[in-house]
Amino acid sequence: MRNARAWPTAALTCAVLVAAVACSTPDPTPTPTPTTTSPTATATPTPTVDPAVAEAEAAVLAAYQNYWDVSAAALADPLAPLPDDFDRYIVDKARSGLAESLLWAEQNDVVMVGAPVISPTVESIAIDGERAAHIVDCVDSTDWVLTLRSTGDPASSASPQNTRVTADAWAIFYDDRWVIREVTLNRDQPC
Repeated sequence: MRNARAWPTAALTCAVLVAAVACSTPDPTPTPTPTTTSPTATATPTPTVDPAVAEAEAAVLAAYQNYWDVSAAALADPLAPLPDDFDRYIVDKARSGLAESLLWAEQNDVVMVGAPVISPTVESIAIDGERAAHIVDCVDSTDWVLTLRSTGDPASSASPQNTRVTADAWAIFYDDRWVIREVTLNRDQPC
């Protein structure tokens, strides 16, 4: 029963305290003290990208995107004529690697259904002298499936592979355009 009497007493005490605070006159507003102003600090300027570098990076990334677009189109039907841009943006080891993949797909009666998802960045670029760039990427082939041409069923691989792997690509400036020279998929480095 002791607790039953404590609640009304505590409530009454709180009500009195609230009324006392609410009814009391406020303290006079203190007189503000003058402040001295200091000079405004200037913001550090944001570094800007040289427009020539930005333009070159955009062209490198467009060539890299084209490499993957052409690869997906060619591997979707290895028996079809090569896509028009096959030789435009793909040279050297990148071209021979894709040609080998097409031959392997044809010999094994497989196709690639879907397309990879890429998210490349230009890690380094030289636009003076010998122009070259290094691209890093995470290639996601989750929706790019090796499929048996004859049945349309997914083809099994000899060993399980990561569907998201890092990639390194190298581009050079050749014949008045950026081209992809080499692409390495790092199958042991998931991303």
